[in-house]
Amino acid sequence: MPVRLRGVPSDAAALSTTCAYVGPRSPYANPYVAGARSPLGPPMKAEESVDLFEATLRGSVGRHYSTQFARALRGLDLMCTCPLDAPCHADVLLRLANSLGDGTAPRTTELLEDPR
Repeated sequence: MPVRLRGVPSDAAALSTTCAYVGPRSPYANPYVAGARSPLGPPMKAEESVDLFEATLRGSVGRHYSTQFARALRGLDLMCTCPLDAPCHADVLLRLANSLGDGTAPRTTELLEDPR
């Protein structure tokens, strides 16, 4: 099963056949950054930024991207700059990309629910 790794784009490039970089400045980056002001005012914590990313993928436009992301990232380890012991949007992408029902289309409403 694919896993989340910590690193920078050049690290992922060295593992290019098995790993995709999903961190800052990648097409899969989380637009909601921990430490930045949240839509409600105070700076976001890492968990809040991941929750917003996940909620965005559930929206009408986000579902289109979640399908594309799932197909592109299926079976790959995902690398981001986040510490491994902190919440990261790569965990959302891993769940999305590797939990395809019939092998062709992700069930985004089910896949984006927190399994906890």
